[in-house]
Amino acid sequence: SWTTLELLRCINEQDQMVAHQVARVLPDIAKAVEIISERMERGGRLVYVGTGTSGRLGYMDAAECPPTYGCGEDAVTCVMAGGRDAVFHAQEALEDHGEIARSDLEKWGLKAEDTVVAASASGRTPYCVSALDYALSLGCGRVALVCNRDSEMARHADVAIEVDTGPEVIMGSTRMKAGTAQKMVMNMLSTAVMVRMGRTYDNLMIMIKARNTKANHRMLRLFSQAVGNPDLNHAREMLAAADGDLGLAVLMERTGFSLQEVQRALEAQHGHFDRALWSLEAHGTDSCKTG
Repeated sequence: SWTTLELLRCINEQDQMVAHQVARVLPDIAKAVEIISERMERGGRLVYVGTGTSGRLGYMDAAECPPTYGCGEDAVTCVMAGGRDAVFHAQEALEDHGEIARSDLEKWGLKAEDTVVAASASGRTPYCVSALDYALSLGCGRVALVCNRDSEMARHADVAIEVDTGPEVIMGSTRMKAGTAQKMVMNMLSTAVMVRMGRTYDNLMIMIKARNTKANHRMLRLFSQAVGNPDLNHAREMLAAADGDLGLAVLMERTGFSLQEVQRALEAQHGHFDRALWSLEAHGTDSCKTG
């Protein structure tokens, strides 16, 4: 009996509650970021695990990380019940079979340095519980991302992020508020981890390479902003000298060192842009003092 506008207002009012509920669990999200980051420093990966909407959101977040932060293709990834086919074609029955999760993670190659972030709106999905238990057997980090308090999955994790989103506008449709909450938290996890891993400079994407026309234009603007020089022609010259690598181009501009020298510095700092910049600046200062 509602008008369309009344229906949309109801959905919008409920959606506005999500950010407030996520804010309540920021300390738990911070703990998860620290666990993931520490393990990534040792070569680990962030592995989302889920079924249905939760799995699809994991795939979405993972797919965005390499083009945004220049990380490895599997640095952030997702293992979903039913595999990639389930992203487009629902296979809901699989979530009840916990044994499949262990098999999927074994085939994928989960290792001790990895962190499993198992996502489930209900907090009791057998596939996710089993994934956390298998992660424990290998010594992996374990994070539960759920939308209920006092969840079963929380008892199987090192850190539980429990966002209490409450009843959905359409009962049981967890792609709505619960899905929004999970997407927000996943954004926070991957973004904060990449910042901690030195994949940004100030608030700029810095570790990216040109892949299309839009990215080329974006890189010119990012270079100019990072070095404080609005000359786009100069930006093009520096990016060309750095083989299209924005991070290396900025390091060269900021420090005056050659491409090979900044490459070595970045490798020595395990890909941390800020640490590489500091080390090069310190080396340049020391050289001046010696001279």
